[in-house]
Amino acid sequence: MSDKPTVVAVGAGRMGRGMAHVFAYAGYPVSLVDFKPRPADDFARMAGEVRAEIAGNMAFLSSLGVMTAKQAENALALIEVVGLEESEAPIAAADYLLEGVPETREAKEDALGRISALAKPDAVIASTTSTMLVTELQAFVTGPERFLNAHFLNPAYLIPLVEVSASPTTDPAVVDRLMALFEAVGKVPVRCGASPGYILPRLQSLLMAEATRMIEEGVATAEDIDKAIMNGFGPRYTTMGAIEFIDWGGVDIFYYAGNYLAKALDSPRHAPPAEIEQMMQDGRRGMRERQGFYDYRDMDVEAYQQEKLKTFVTLLDGLGKIPKPGVPDS
Repeated sequence: MSDKPTVVAVGAGRMGRGMAHVFAYAGYPVSLVDFKPRPADDFARMAGEVRAEIAGNMAFLSSLGVMTAKQAENALALIEVVGLEESEAPIAAADYLLEGVPETREAKEDALGRISALAKPDAVIASTTSTMLVTELQAFVTGPERFLNAHFLNPAYLIPLVEVSASPTTDPAVVDRLMALFEAVGKVPVRCGASPGYILPRLQSLLMAEATRMIEEGVATAEDIDKAIMNGFGPRYTTMGAIEFIDWGGVDIFYYAGNYLAKALDSPRHAPPAEIEQMMQDGRRGMRERQGFYDYRDMDVEAYQQEKLKTFVTLLDGLGKIPKPGVPDS
């Protein structure tokens, strides 16, 4: 009998399989519920495909030394693939129910309605939708105070981030419980409001649109844009966040550069937001003044910067992007 909470992933598609992998890898028994009615033969075939896919991903991790073959075997044994006709019992017993059915309003309404009707009163229910707002989906759930969104990024078994989005009526204790669960299985959950695009998809959409626009304008080729992202943008923002980087470089640098680009590109979206204008007036211009978006007044800024640069070097070295010195060592 496991002392870990009971987790059920509803929907046996790509997201459901990824979530099942995540929890089993962390040592949690997990039921992966196929919410589509299927003949027995079709279900058996689908269940075999599910297990083969997850086993393949675990074998891949094993081949890289992330886990041993025995650990992969033991993790796979924690996953139970359940058909629709047998789904009532695991849903009713679950502490956490993560819905991952197709991204249509009809599918979500059907699945969330059936899940909440079966779930015990204190079960946390979350949708992994990548598009619909928690305030919209909450209407489909009985006991909406226990409902929120939990947006995984594909491949779910690899990407650490989970964006947790609650509505104003979601019980804060429910948010805390789900955040703690994700942290326990090695994920990095972040909180965000009920806003289209969450955090990362909203940022990503602008990046992809601007990259495509540069190709259209003849600024650079697709290959050179991708090379710039992989060798500059990507490593930089793996080491520190975008907001932290504003403080690092200076709020004033962002202010002047943003205003220049807004005018030169005739793009109001590039203009610094009002918050940056206010920070300039207040003298909160980043690390140099020890106040920006973050407060550095009680911090050894030099030691902090050295630690960040150490992480940067370690990352680049691991990626094989630190060139060898061209001078003799004697």
